[in-house]
Amino acid sequence: MKLLSISPDEPFEDDEVTGELYTLGGLVETPVTSVHEVTPIAEVRTLLAELRVPAVVVIDTARSLKGVITRTDVLRAPRECTAAEAMSRYVYSLPREATVERAAALMAIERVGEVVVTGDDGELVGLVSAFDIARHVAMRAGYIVG
Repeated sequence: MKLLSISPDEPFEDDEVTGELYTLGGLVETPVTSVHEVTPIAEVRTLLAELRVPAVVVIDTARSLKGVITRTDVLRAPRECTAAEAMSRYVYSLPREATVERAAALMAIERVGEVVVTGDDGELVGLVSAFDIARHVAMRAGYIVG
């Protein structure tokens, strides 16, 4: 094991970056799937199954982000409710320039499976899931994944 000792009297020079940094903007391939807050939960359930996505964002009539609804939220929801009644209102987001590693750390720390990706003006760009990050890591390692 090699230990690194840094003296406060000596300037610290970091090693050169040997790997590439990938941003969340590069992981977002399609427009984010969204539902209106009054969408019946049965429609949300169908949409999640048909698109095979782990979550969708919930928006209002002004297309403002209101929350995220996941497969788990749908399973826990009463049969007759709306997306707004079943969604998670606390949303984790990062700018599109954030690194994939930062998103992975946020997901691990907060124990969430999705992070909303925002643009320069805070606009909704996409949704990145833990699955998206796992696929990215596998591809970087040389595995062929779909």
